[in-house]
Amino acid sequence: MNKLWKIAGFTPFVLVAFINAFVDLGHKITIQNTLYKVYDGSELTLLTSIINALILLPFILLFTPSGFLADKFPKNIVMRVSAWFSVGIVSFITLCYFMGWFWLAFIATLLMAVQSAIYSPAKYGFIKDLAGKDMLAWGNGAMQATAIVAILAGMSVFSLFF
Repeated sequence: MNKLWKIAGFTPFVLVAFINAFVDLGHKITIQNTLYKVYDGSELTLLTSIINALILLPFILLFTPSGFLADKFPKNIVMRVSAWFSVGIVSFITLCYFMGWFWLAFIATLLMAVQSAIYSPAKYGFIKDLAGKDMLAWGNGAMQATAIVAILAGMSVFSLFF
């Protein structure tokens, strides 16, 4: 396992994956906590269902196209372009929050999910490219652990500061 972290580029790769999952979940927590504070009953149920659909549908609908992109183009390029889009989308969502444009941030959730859906296959495919066949299981385990920690940290931090 120690050899894995000595591979050039592996630590930044894991860090970017952590940040992506952390911010994605943080936005979802922020949106849902806002909904819980403002709405109740059938409106809350409907809006919560919509936000969950905005997050899940891109992963379902872009399953094949995102896999194609990860196979057709170099995975590091797909990830880099996707990460830059993420910076723009998150900046836009942050602006929406500060300006009080809740509904625009709500809808921008779809953009964030599209970015994640495109990023994800390239990320998991890149593990083998970066870690090699011998360290693939360790690399995959490190990425899974990172995703779990990012999800738990995002839930905790964004719920705490809400």
